[in-house]
Amino acid sequence: MKLLFSLLITLLLVRYSFGQKADSVSRQSDSTQVNSKNFAFYPALGYSPETRGEFGGVAFFVFEDKIDDGIKRNSSLTPAFIYTLNKQIQAVIDADYYFKNGDNVFSTMRYFDFPDKYFGIGPETDADVEDTYTDRFFRLDGRYTRPQSKNLFLGVYYDIQFNNITKYDTDSLLATDSPRGIKGGRTIGFGPALQFDTRNDILYPTKGKLINVGFTAFSEAVGSEYNYQQYLIDYRQYFKFLGPKNILAFQFKSELTSGDDIPFYKLNRIAGNRRLRGIGHKNLYRDRQAMFFQVEGRQELFWRLGGVIWAGAGQVFDKFQNFNIENTRIVYGLGGRFQAIKGQKMNVRMDLGFSDEGGMAFYLSVREAF
Repeated sequence: MKLLFSLLITLLLVRYSFGQKADSVSRQSDSTQVNSKNFAFYPALGYSPETRGEFGGVAFFVFEDKIDDGIKRNSSLTPAFIYTLNKQIQAVIDADYYFKNGDNVFSTMRYFDFPDKYFGIGPETDADVEDTYTDRFFRLDGRYTRPQSKNLFLGVYYDIQFNNITKYDTDSLLATDSPRGIKGGRTIGFGPALQFDTRNDILYPTKGKLINVGFTAFSEAVGSEYNYQQYLIDYRQYFKFLGPKNILAFQFKSELTSGDDIPFYKLNRIAGNRRLRGIGHKNLYRDRQAMFFQVEGRQELFWRLGGVIWAGAGQVFDKFQNFNIENTRIVYGLGGRFQAIKGQKMNVRMDLGFSDEGGMAFYLSVREAF
């Protein structure tokens, strides 16, 4: 908690020092005004189990909703550049943009030059048995949808990724297992997307539900070096609980695959800063199928600060007949929130999580986990 408090104080002091510059930015176009109400920049200082210390910068852009339908669909753009103590380079742009006609682009573009870890495949891997390799990759993924009604959107999922994997020992765990994709390669996939969205606010919902269902086919026909299919079910619901400033959020997510031609780095995971926070490394558990559930209580505190507590459970497995309740991992934790832009519900989040296998992880990130 001392680390969490120190990072929060640092963040607030840095924001104050850059506030005058941010407030002076004003650009007018025919559809969007960028000013102190919807723009902020912060030097980034953070930590996660995969990176250790992180240094860089992150910007926040929020664009006011152009459609008056009773739902607050503010668009947002979050570019960031990070260098870590593990000699990792991360350049990321997160976008959730709504056009005047209601079309939505929800996308992430990222470039990583990334010393990463391999623990094996399956639900029983050991956090103390690992191998390090370097993964240099570019990925563009997300969905483009068009409204069919106020709450129903149809469109397409896309996932385009290029990996180059190097720098692992010939007698290492990775070399011994020699999983598919050990040299990297190209994965390209497209498929139909369906979204049902009744949330009252896209950035920080306090009621409603979000359902995403999709199918992505990776195939040589569209330029992929690997051939397999991925299926997605993502259900989220939000309630006001014991007062208007207390929110209870639920998520169930299932990512399933069919086909045997799947590179190991595209196998499904249950850990990460938006998944089961608290497992010691995002790559510790991964396999062809993954399911997890998490619940989070969110509370506005005072000024631009908030707090959360959460718990979750999930597991990875190869086939449904291999699903074993004993392999379920359980996590729990707490965190702090800071409103990056005054008057806009886009939060910087600091989370400290724990897991039943003894793992612990700290995350400094942006946007809510789900």
